[in-house]
Amino acid sequence: MTSEDQSMETESAPIEKKSRAAYVLWAGGIAFAFGFTFLIWFFGPLLDRFVLGPDTGPEWYYWQLPSPDVIAQFIVWSFYLAHQFVVWFTIYWAQKNLIAQKTKPTTSLTKYNWAMVVINVVFVVLHLIQTQIWFDGLAQDVPIWTSQGSVIVMLVLILAIENPRRGLILGKRAGRPFTARVSGLVRRIHMYPIAWALVYTFWFHPMFYDPQLLTGFFYMFLLFTQMTVAYTSVHIDKRWVITVEGFVGVHALIVAVFNTLDHGSTDMWAMFLSGFVFMWVFTYMYALNVRKEVKVLVTLLYFAFLAWIYIPAPFGYGRDISFLLRLEMLWIPIILYLLAAVVAGIGYVYLKATKKAE
Repeated sequence: MTSEDQSMETESAPIEKKSRAAYVLWAGGIAFAFGFTFLIWFFGPLLDRFVLGPDTGPEWYYWQLPSPDVIAQFIVWSFYLAHQFVVWFTIYWAQKNLIAQKTKPTTSLTKYNWAMVVINVVFVVLHLIQTQIWFDGLAQDVPIWTSQGSVIVMLVLILAIENPRRGLILGKRAGRPFTARVSGLVRRIHMYPIAWALVYTFWFHPMFYDPQLLTGFFYMFLLFTQMTVAYTSVHIDKRWVITVEGFVGVHALIVAVFNTLDHGSTDMWAMFLSGFVFMWVFTYMYALNVRKEVKVLVTLLYFAFLAWIYIPAPFGYGRDISFLLRLEMLWIPIILYLLAAVVAGIGYVYLKATKKAE
């Protein structure tokens, strides 16, 4: 997530004493991500007593029990809804207080930050306990595409918000409907849908020790850290923003590789990796203040990587050239850019209807 930085910077705030508390909290969040991911792995073998159902295809979520347990599902849905609404209420409180008071991003911590620390730590621990006792997450009741789609919602909203700061592609700012006012509108409301995307995805999966889920939960803890440090300078740090944006490519690569190795699914790692690296090379990188020569070098390395994928062995990976002809490396970028345009278009129409789009 990004921050309400523009709306919060319209007025100067009182001079505050120098504090590094926000950076300490951020570092603590990173340490927590590593530490709790280790705990999931450590306690994982205790879950081997649960017998999972056979993999029946792409619509089947592998990490769910073959027969649902009513009590277990009542518990997990209760925990999810409690987590979701407490987070939303905390965001609402912050917007009514911190933004209304024109509070600028700070290196100190606010009541919002402390509240989010407590909320997320409590529910993360509850999810570990819930998994150890009942195993199933929300996946027992809802399709897998809802979890995948929630992550796309987050990435698309960030593209719309960051357009004025880094551009949409090659550092070039997109024009209408990606106006500054539209980006401001998305910035003001983005915390609610992104908070839904994070909390929902978090409770969708059981805390199992498969590498696919371990990297997913590690990524989720990074995103919870980003949500926790909102209204601080860390939250809008360009390097940190593209880190939490881009890590989805690492997770997607691991999921694709292990799906192929463990479940015999289609070998799609190249599509995921080349697609998300495309986003980093042609969009995310332009948030950084790096020399033009560096950007050119990174771009050339990306094309060299693409060539290696499709060049026959022994000089390359030897992927079927038909995937190149289908432009598989563009599938993910096209989806994200198009959906970002849809979001911006809806915002533009809304602002135009309320005479605020100019």
